[in-house]
Amino acid sequence: MSTLTGTRATLRLALRRNWLFWALWILGLASLMPLTSTQYETIIPPGTDPRATLEPLRTNPSMLALLGPAFDIYTKGGFVFWRVGGFASMFAGMMGGFGIIRATRAEEEEGRLELLRSGAIGRHAPLAGALLLCTLGCLLLAVVTAAWAVAAGLPLAGSVAAGAAIAVEGLVFVGIGAVCAQVFENSRSARAWTLGLFWGGMFLLRMVVDGAGPDASYATLRWAIPLEWGMLVRPFSDERWWVLLLPLTLSVLLVALAFRLESARDHLAGLRQSAPGRAEAPGWMNGAWGLAWRLQRGALLGWLVGVVVCSAGIGSIMSQMDKSLTANPQLGEMLQKMGGSANLQLSFYVAMIAIMGTVVAIMAASLLARLRTEETRGHAEQLLATATSRWSLALSHLVLALVGSCVAFLAVGASMPLAQAQHQGEWSLVGQYLRTSAGLLPGLVLVIGIAMLLIGWLPRLGSLVWLVLGWTMFCTWFAVLFDLPDWLVRLQPWGHLAHLPRDPMDWTAFAVESALAVVLLLLGLVGYRRRGIPA
Repeated sequence: MSTLTGTRATLRLALRRNWLFWALWILGLASLMPLTSTQYETIIPPGTDPRATLEPLRTNPSMLALLGPAFDIYTKGGFVFWRVGGFASMFAGMMGGFGIIRATRAEEEEGRLELLRSGAIGRHAPLAGALLLCTLGCLLLAVVTAAWAVAAGLPLAGSVAAGAAIAVEGLVFVGIGAVCAQVFENSRSARAWTLGLFWGGMFLLRMVVDGAGPDASYATLRWAIPLEWGMLVRPFSDERWWVLLLPLTLSVLLVALAFRLESARDHLAGLRQSAPGRAEAPGWMNGAWGLAWRLQRGALLGWLVGVVVCSAGIGSIMSQMDKSLTANPQLGEMLQKMGGSANLQLSFYVAMIAIMGTVVAIMAASLLARLRTEETRGHAEQLLATATSRWSLALSHLVLALVGSCVAFLAVGASMPLAQAQHQGEWSLVGQYLRTSAGLLPGLVLVIGIAMLLIGWLPRLGSLVWLVLGWTMFCTWFAVLFDLPDWLVRLQPWGHLAHLPRDPMDWTAFAVESALAVVLLLLGLVGYRRRGIPA
């Protein structure tokens, strides 16, 4: 029997289990460019010279760090791709990494692949089926993106290049995720390395390199960052089609490595084995609380370090804003048109803290999801067979997610302005933006409350919290380009809260949202106490 026997069957099964995941990602990412193109005339009114407005943006280090290198942004297509193409490429990488781990290591953890392998299935068939599904998903993303861009009036060649540039980033992280799924013995570690170290590390490095500008001595380093290769295709700006060979080649090499690594490991095992624990645990680790800390400490500390380093990196780039604003007074006007503020420093710090708030909310949801994971694996049932109560088990993970994420969000506000404070000697900025994070904490707790409510009453629909976070990210960064009703944009966890110091403090909204979050947390705990385990 061939090692690929049964690949078609595994592909059908993977498609049946993951079609909604891919449909939502593809529709969401493919819609960014056509939606943005509809607002181009609002930003650049017909008959005006786009250079007068866009030239300050093209040379601004902060905008380059956030959006990537600016090529021909004076055309509609070039500006649209610069504005959202880089973000779409990054999230396509997240899509590919999540998708392949979801269809391989996660399925293996839950025992489904063991059932498949009991039949006439080759050793590599499950991995091959998952890779085919992810490849087809990325190709469909390219096609839909290009088709919608052309329908929005953008040039055909540039639209095809844009779709391909976004999709190949997904393929790169499909390969990275496939390799990590073989190296680590659980999906949590595989996701952490794929999206934490590789995705997050590349993003931070890209920001540093691009923020320095094209004339910096180390600007050529961008060719060593796979997350930037899609932008270097230069859609709508004398397309460089040959650059597509770089991510395609890397993806093929990574897939080949994944197959080779799968041959070298046992089922359910990873090439990197977990270190054996201590023979005797200290007294404080007895019970559900100690177990929760033992299970979550690596992820918690990794998230904390990641968000602080990322925030400090963003702040070091933003420290150049005052100089850019003095040299380019048109920049404030441009930001006002995009829904920002004439105060460039204030506008960017508040916006980036809000975006990092969504990242920290992802951290919180991931930590709390471990409660459900322990249940599906049967570990919770074994623990509850002892003197451990359901309250203790649920609270051990909930408190860890709450405290850890709140500390991380406060650290974001304190670390982001450090470079600016050191540069200007105004250390009051640290306290100022620490208060920004503190004022937004009810939104973070509300997300945790929604996640706990779903785990307590509707555990099979727990993934709905990711839709909430996706909508929040869209409202935080992209909704400013569209004429959406204000009530709709504010329909997200941070929508009604004051973004200090840009807004005056609204204690009513703070108190109401805090109370709602606490109610959801309590309802979730009650539901977890009442329902069957496993659900």
